[in-house]
This record gives sequence, C-alpha cells and structure tokens, in this order.
Amino acid sequence: MLIEAMVAASLLVILSLGFLAAMDQAARSGSSIKSRGAAASIAQEDVERMRALKLRDLVNMSQTTTKTVNGVPYTVVSRAVWIDDTTGATSCPSGATRTDYLKVSSTVTWPAMGTTRPVTNETLVAVPLGSLDGTTGGLIVKIQNRNSVGVQGIPVSITGPSNNSGSTDSDGCVFWTGLVEGGYTINFGQSGWVDRSGVTNITQATSVTSGSTNSVVFNYDRASRLDVSFDTVVGGTTRVATSNAVMVGNSGMPSPQTRTFSAGSPQNTISTGSTLYPFTDGYAVWSGGCAGADPRAYGQSAPIVSLAPGATQAVTVREPAVRIQILRAGSPYPSARVRITPTTPGCGSTFTAALNATANLTEPGLPYGDYSICADDGTRNVTQTFQNRTPGGSAVVSTMSIPTSGTSGPCP
Repeated sequence: MLIEAMVAASLLVILSLGFLAAMDQAARSGSSIKSRGAAASIAQEDVERMRALKLRDLVNMSQTTTKTVNGVPYTVVSRAVWIDDTTGATSCPSGATRTDYLKVSSTVTWPAMGTTRPVTNETLVAVPLGSLDGTTGGLIVKIQNRNSVGVQGIPVSITGPSNNSGSTDSDGCVFWTGLVEGGYTINFGQSGWVDRSGVTNITQATSVTSGSTNSVVFNYDRASRLDVSFDTVVGGTTRVATSNAVMVGNSGMPSPQTRTFSAGSPQNTISTGSTLYPFTDGYAVWSGGCAGADPRAYGQSAPIVSLAPGATQAVTVREPAVRIQILRAGSPYPSARVRITPTTPGCGSTFTAALNATANLTEPGLPYGDYSICADDGTRNVTQTFQNRTPGGSAVVSTMSIPTSGTSGPCP
C-alpha cells in the first residue's frame, strides 16, 4: 500500500508539472500576441505620423524613440529613404535618375520578444510636384569602405546657404534635395574610422547648382595599426637595429602617396597607431623618414604588409649595415667622434654615432641611401662617402684612418 501511495503521488506531481507548464506556455503565447499587436499598432501610428510630415522634415529621416504601452517599453526606429522609380530599389540616386518617392518604414521591438521577428510597417510617399524643381539643387554624399560597399549609419551634416543633416542608408548614401545654390561644407567623423589619408574627422567643400544633383564619394573604413621593428645583418649575423622614423606607401594615398611616422629618438619599434586606411593591396614599409630611403629606389624590395580593417599587424624591416672601423696610427681608435650625414636629398641631418671597443659602429644599421661619414680625434678628421644599399651589409669592413699630422680640424 505504501508503494502504491508513492507511485500515485509521483504521478500526481508529474501531471501537475505538465499542466502548469502548459498553462505557463499559454500565458507566454498570449503575452507575445498582445505585445505583437501593440507593436503593430505603434508601427502603424508612426508611419501615419511620418506621412503627415513636410518633405524637408522627412528627407533622410533616421530616428529612434521609445514608447511605453501597459508598462512595456517599445523601441521604434523610423526611417525614410529615397526610391528609384525606374527599379523600385533603394539606391544612391544619380543626377540622371528621377527619385520621386520616399520609402517610409517603422520597425518596432520590445524586451521580451525572444525569437519573434520585429514588427515593420512600410509605405511609399510621393514627392509633391515642384519639390524638385529647377530653382534648387541636390547633393548626394556616399560613404563606402575599402571594398566599395556602402557604410550604413554614419551621421553626415552639411553647412552652407542652408544647413542639413542625416545618416547614411544601407547603400552608404545621404541625399538632400531642394538646396539653395551655393557653396557647402560636408562634415562627418566616426571614432576608429579613417579615410585614405588617415583622417577621422572629414571636412570637404563642395557646391550645389540649381537644376542638378552633385555627388561626392568618400572612402572610409575602420582604422588599422602597424608595429614596425628593425634589424640588420653584420658579418652574416642578424642584429637588432633602430630608426628615428618609418615610412609607409600606397598608390591609393593622396600625393606624395606616403606617410611618415617619426620617433623622438632611435627606437627598435615604431608604431603607426590606429591611423592607417586598410588598403586591400597593403603598404610598402621601410626605415627612415624620406622617399630616398625606399629600398625600391635601389633595386631592392620593401616588405608589403596587408592590413585587415581594424586590425594590428607587426612587421620587421631590414636596414643595410654600414661596416666601418676607425683607426688612428694604425690601431683601432674607439674614442673617435663620428658624425654621419645623409647625402640623399631630404633624408635628414647630421648626427653623432657611437663606437664600440673595437672602434666599429655600435649600431651599423642605417636606412637605405648615401652617407658622408666623418671621424675626428678633436684635432684632425677623415671623411669618406658610403652607399648603403645592400640588405646583407657590406662584406668588407672599410677602415677610416684619422691622420696624425696636419691641421684638418674636427668634424663639422
């Protein structure tokens, strides 16, 4: 009897749990239906609100608001985009394309919607006759990434005879009509994004002409970073090297198609920071702060580094080595003062180099180019020119002997 009572109790519990689960599911289903119904009503009201707006207030609309119904907060996204009446598709219109309609949409979501799809209500609004007449003009701003794909959701403003603002649509476009003829300035900027010059906050002048539509396209993508280290080869051995600057180059950059990143003192690693546009064909990278230090100018190769949008990439750049030893009276003279002057135009000024115990350059790695090297003992000097153009460094150590007689004076 005890066992039968326990079995009966267990069955009762199981049946009760099943019943309660069914009741709970029914309650959730009913709540979802109510929420969806409320969302549909909100979307319909929002669309009617937008249809009643004046054209100037509706163009490029992109708003997000919250409306609470029966204690439930509903998020409402209101948008208006131009429709090409020749294809029925949303696109960046051109000056030759008529855009006589605006597609108005309202999308509503709520916190407990789960896997339920948002409620969206859409309609077309015809542009009143005369709104796009020949006494005013239009302006299109398109923002695209490195793959020429439009970037959505970037706020853009224009200032001029009339001021306007909007956000790029799914094609990366903002389109203004009914603009007074004259000069305008386009402004936009998004943290972590840059154009081909590495600029985040964009300001560009343009103009609007009555009876036509001007179009301006920007290349804009997530900024990337490059960390550049340096090494050199001395007598077949790879050694750490330093540099005061690093340069990157790409044909897609504005003239001179290079950028220079300088350090206050010689460093083993120099970073560009997150300032590089992620060109699909990458950057050529070399040590030094001038175009004359580009190894490709001497028939050598430069590392080509590809950067993904928003990524950080590391690369090691090789410097050719100047192999010299300073002598005086036939013996190594580590106390010599050594002054090195780049003779390649625009490649820097004279600097002092250190010697090790055997009177060789402590840091022989130097950017590609030509140099004049002067060594003195405080009274007399010796000067010699070097072409630093071989990645593996010179196979022979050149010696420079400071004279022990005469009046040549110290190095400049």
